[in-house]
Amino acid sequence: MSRSGPPAVSSVASESQADSRATEGIGAHIPAPVLQGIDAILASYSQVLFSRSKVVGLILMAASFVVPSVGLVGLLGVALASSVAVVAGLDREAVRTGVLGYNALLVFLLVGAALEPSPAFWALAVVLAGLVVLVHVAVGSALHWHLRLPPLSLPFVLTSWVALASVPYIRGMAYRERLPALDLPAFPGPEIIDTLFRSLGAIFLQPHWAAGALVFAAILIFSRIAALHALLGFGVAVFADAWIFSFPPDFVHLYVGFNFIVTAIALGGIYYVPGPASMALAAFGSLASGMLSVALVHVLQPFGLPVLSLPLVLTLFVVLYALGQRGPEALPRPVDFVSGSPEENLNYFRTRVARFRSALPVRFQLPFRGTWVCTQGNDGEHTHQGAWRHGLDFEVADREGNRHSADGKGLTDWLCYRLPVTAAAPGTVIRIVDGLEDTAVDEVDTENNWGNLVILQHAPGLYSMVAHLSPGTIEVAEGDFVTAGEKLGKVGSSGRSPVPHLHFQLQATPDVGDPTIAVEFQGTVLDNGAAMLKARHLPVTAQRVRNIARQKALAMALAFPPGQHVQVRVTTDSGTRTEELISDIDPLGNRSLVSPSRDARLWFENRGDTFVVYDHAGPRDGALFALYAALARMPLEDAAELRWEDKLNPRRLGTQPLAWLRDAAAALIPPGEQGIAYIGRRQEDRYVVEGTSPGSTGQRPVRTEAVLRLGQGLVSARVEVGSKTVFVEVVD
Repeated sequence: MSRSGPPAVSSVASESQADSRATEGIGAHIPAPVLQGIDAILASYSQVLFSRSKVVGLILMAASFVVPSVGLVGLLGVALASSVAVVAGLDREAVRTGVLGYNALLVFLLVGAALEPSPAFWALAVVLAGLVVLVHVAVGSALHWHLRLPPLSLPFVLTSWVALASVPYIRGMAYRERLPALDLPAFPGPEIIDTLFRSLGAIFLQPHWAAGALVFAAILIFSRIAALHALLGFGVAVFADAWIFSFPPDFVHLYVGFNFIVTAIALGGIYYVPGPASMALAAFGSLASGMLSVALVHVLQPFGLPVLSLPLVLTLFVVLYALGQRGPEALPRPVDFVSGSPEENLNYFRTRVARFRSALPVRFQLPFRGTWVCTQGNDGEHTHQGAWRHGLDFEVADREGNRHSADGKGLTDWLCYRLPVTAAAPGTVIRIVDGLEDTAVDEVDTENNWGNLVILQHAPGLYSMVAHLSPGTIEVAEGDFVTAGEKLGKVGSSGRSPVPHLHFQLQATPDVGDPTIAVEFQGTVLDNGAAMLKARHLPVTAQRVRNIARQKALAMALAFPPGQHVQVRVTTDSGTRTEELISDIDPLGNRSLVSPSRDARLWFENRGDTFVVYDHAGPRDGALFALYAALARMPLEDAAELRWEDKLNPRRLGTQPLAWLRDAAAALIPPGEQGIAYIGRRQEDRYVVEGTSPGSTGQRPVRTEAVLRLGQGLVSARVEVGSKTVFVEVVD
């Protein structure tokens, strides 16, 4: 049952990308409208199982033709409904992606399987197709705008009920005594496998082992995690049949596929990030769907209406809406990004969300310029205690640790006095206190604890406060919007401040001096000796810290403006070749480098102070693979020496058979990452980055090197994974 949202912009090779490789050259001479129609039809079949793959759609279409007459009616329904929607100008995007067509497919498959052939059907087919379209648009829009829920297969259920309830009043039409697929030859094997395949086949109204075998093959191609959850849903049904419910005759064969199995797939990896928590939810949801199925059979039976996929729809509606009221860190984690297959969802979460996750919804940087020292951290011995335990104090100190010159008795002796204070994140100025005099050294103003201050709102329930500012130095006004790094004022000694310093805290309300909440900064450089970059960090007392000092020439070297073409020479153990790399940007603003000759793509982002590679799709002997490993995360400052750490995705480094095994295991055991340590050094007009990962159990050692020419661009990149080496050199 289709998910909501636009087509996936995934962090791994998308299904459509794989399809394009598989069908390259096919249809080169077919008119574009015909190809678009074929794509929409195949998408309608694949969307039944949440996929967007044309290959999966083709296999599922074959499953629907196990009984050819039924499959033909289903295909007719997709074509008619799509045509009606296009002519009427209704939701053409839903036609293109198959979101509309799969409901029509299911309606017409049901009609073809449940009703005897009749000339009257052909007269009503257009009306039925139009009804599917109208119900889809009406129900889908209402659910989306009011409850933020996808329509799933509810249009199929509602339209099918209308069609089936009207049969007694349509001339020449009658119900079949049995579904045609039940009269086909029996499965030549164990009964449990026959039951599994028949349950899967029933999703396409073909409760026969041959259809089910094709459906399972399609699920396996689409996603190994989905296949595991399909087996989980079936296992829950078998358990329920044996120990909990007394299922009606043929219930397992007709309703388990739609309700137990598809519910498990949806909750286990489509709407929630795969993992142990989502698997537990999938098992619970599958059982709940089964309970609803049994209940609805008895409720609807007197009206002559079938249950169809209504239990699945109701279960998903309740779970998605109820769990949508939780906080963002609750498990299982929702797929609140543009979704793909379960593997893509998991990989997207790991490479984009988890890798850069902060406990806060906003990315904070240190509220000053240059290197400062933390003079009182969380749970400090002076004032950062109790409700204010998460506060931080900062001053400036020289390399010898001196925080002031002379005897330190004058305010101007202190190195931080009157230095700029900046916004830690984008926000709106909502409160300013100014005009309080700086107190003399070793004196405090206890009546105005916080002194002069600025409070910014960054998000609902998230405020920052910088305090003890010098009077008359505040440069913003209430209501102003400020960007990260924008100057707010200057350090002073107002309020309870025995010496000049900057106090910073986060709080949940806009009131001055309210209790603090936990804070962390992103992109923080520890400057106690050897410089070390921390992706997320909470400064502690006596620690010297600073933000990344962005170097324009290094940022230019990794700009990759959209449309740029770069010719590279690639040398591997098997020889040398050339590749052309093209910088691309998609309609959603996602940046990537593309290698058409290798059918590879590298997703990246230049974040201003850091160049980040999110993921790579393509062969492991190409130029983009080398860039993926060598430049996974690159701070854009040309320090004499800077160290940092990151994580590589073992799925990108391993062989394909192992990747398939990892896919299936990921739903049970959260996959580990392969840590890599980088060191960057300035060498005249070049910047050299070296990376080392010793690997661990099941991981191969990795060594990388990237050479950049400041102000110009990439010079070369090298990656060694185990015994294999890829060397990339830019061709002038």
